[in-house]
Amino acid sequence: MMVHDLMHVLPGAYTNGPDRAFSALRADSTRICAGDAFIALMGSVTDGHLYIPEALHAGAGVIICNTDYAPDIKNATAIYVSDTKKALTLILPVLYPGASLVKLVGITGTNGKTTTTYLIESVLHHAGVTPGVIGTINTRYPGFELSSPVTTPGPIDLFELLGKMQLAGVKACIMEVSSHALDQDRIAGLIFDHAVFTNLSQDHLDYHKDMESYFIAKKQLFDQYLKGQAIINTDDPYGRKLSEGLSEPLTYGMPDTADIHPRDVISTPKGIALTLMTTVGELTIRSSLRGEMNAYNIMASVGVCQAMGIDNAHIVSGIEDLRVVPGRMEAVENGYGLNIIVDFAHTPDALLTALRSARQFTKGKVLTVFGCGGDRDRTKRPIMGDIATKLSDFTIVTSDNPRTEDPVAIINDILKGINNSAKTAVEPNRAAAIKLAIESMSADDCLLIAGKGHENYQIIGTKKRAFDDKTCVRQCLKEVYGK
Repeated sequence: MMVHDLMHVLPGAYTNGPDRAFSALRADSTRICAGDAFIALMGSVTDGHLYIPEALHAGAGVIICNTDYAPDIKNATAIYVSDTKKALTLILPVLYPGASLVKLVGITGTNGKTTTTYLIESVLHHAGVTPGVIGTINTRYPGFELSSPVTTPGPIDLFELLGKMQLAGVKACIMEVSSHALDQDRIAGLIFDHAVFTNLSQDHLDYHKDMESYFIAKKQLFDQYLKGQAIINTDDPYGRKLSEGLSEPLTYGMPDTADIHPRDVISTPKGIALTLMTTVGELTIRSSLRGEMNAYNIMASVGVCQAMGIDNAHIVSGIEDLRVVPGRMEAVENGYGLNIIVDFAHTPDALLTALRSARQFTKGKVLTVFGCGGDRDRTKRPIMGDIATKLSDFTIVTSDNPRTEDPVAIINDILKGINNSAKTAVEPNRAAAIKLAIESMSADDCLLIAGKGHENYQIIGTKKRAFDDKTCVRQCLKEVYGK
């Protein structure tokens, strides 16, 4: 790409320096390679203009910056624009024209995003539509899979990924869209064909400060980036509020007033069976995914796939073919007949829903091991402590990802919400807590290990160390049972 290839889409922009070729566009100066272009963006924490010297030192041949940036830029061509953030939305479609050829499905909400992407992906496979996924666990498409450092990447990375997906034959990308991404304009320049609102409950209040701000961030997906069908969970009060401002949303929920609703839901330790009434027919689905929350995720997926024009037979077979979602009510298979579940529940509502689901298919006691993350919303900690002890027969409070906080201080915040100490134990070492829970189990019991789900690490201080709940369970089973 040459500098002059960009100028026709940047009204009012001017250059200083020769016409140059550049191989890639970056907004992170630490990722610059010789010959790249660097765009200086104003972020929520810092200003990219401060890192122009670093980008130049790393070999950037082109610098895109605001016109009020004073210093002369030597040994590189400068493109001066009035607003780099607005300019970026004009530049990216030129750099990655294939990105616009991929249909986009956006999933937003506090809980259920990841499972919903897996369900839709499975249906698309069955319908012969090559899917790509961008989400919390990883980014994947044919021939490519990479763990995700964040749920939703920045705009340059997104366009680059979508361009690569298009070249790999991807026809539709299902994307988890986080509230942080919406608030920070990470999906700027994208237009979604379909979008889902799963629910909204307390989370990220360290960032958004209050629930209304959190909701407004989520609402942007539907107000600013959606050209097609909205699929909304109207059992959620924020979903109802959102649907009232939209033109003909497709709604889902338990009451028969929703466009997609169940005639019946049967929950067992092996999964759920449900018959769904929809605007395009009745579907009977038997899924190995557990719990009532997955009835909602299935309804959302049905809504998206029907809106995409996929026939009901492919929808049913695709949903039924999905056996497990990593770290989402995932059973840890073992030879001891013990019902042990790992789940990503790290919000009050997610923990409440997971425990209610576990109770539905448990004959004996429900035991819970959980903690809360450090450097995150502290107000949810006592709430989660209260939920865990009220819905569990025995709770072990432990460490999650303490980050730079003292793990004991986090645990003490959780304990403030617990009134029944007889049903509670404290073990800051997560592996020891899991072992203690396994030692306390009987054959009819269910152990829920909540908070980390698919994560294979713990963040202690500023460093990650290897830790996987499922691996830990298997090791503890060997230690407890001696084989």
